[in-house]
Amino acid sequence: MAKQARAHATRELIVLAAGVVFAEKAYAQATLGDVLREAGVTQGALYFHFESKKALALEVIERQHHLFIETGNDLLGKKIQGLSAMIILSRDLAMQITTNPLVRAGLRLSTESADLFAESARRPYEDWIDTCEALIKRAVAEGDVSSAHEPARLAAYVIASFTGVQSLSQARTKWVDIFDRLEEMWHFLLAGISPADGGSNVPDISLLLRR
Repeated sequence: MAKQARAHATRELIVLAAGVVFAEKAYAQATLGDVLREAGVTQGALYFHFESKKALALEVIERQHHLFIETGNDLLGKKIQGLSAMIILSRDLAMQITTNPLVRAGLRLSTESADLFAESARRPYEDWIDTCEALIKRAVAEGDVSSAHEPARLAAYVIASFTGVQSLSQARTKWVDIFDRLEEMWHFLLAGISPADGGSNVPDISLLLRR
């Protein structure tokens, strides 16, 4: 059992180190040597757990995927107004992006090297859209989003908007202004998706993003 525990700890150390490396360097420039130096483990230990750089990158993408889906499922399981839950989801994902190198690495690998990782890079976005679609349907039922919008298409647009906002925030300020940009995004989105009467439960966007 002790040996298994040590092996698990070593694997986690390698994955976390890979997150730091892939968050800072493009996949083509990152090397397993970089990961070894960051993790402080031997080459033999790394190859015991991962047969290649690609296998390690796929594990990073999977971990990032798991964190995002776990966050979405947690919100889906709570009795929270659908529209508020969508805003909270964007806040929580932004927090993960700005504080967790593993998340940044997964996103970078999924975008910069999407062709190389194909299905693994696409699946997190599809699941993310599905989560958003479920929250939109809840918001429509609650009277806070117009039923004129097809939930699946609106969900894809929301996720595309968030992806663009966080990418622009990264490029311009290293995410320093991400919550200001998200607040703007939601003000514009709500103006376009709210029912004609404005909805019955208009959320406080600023409060939800910053609490």
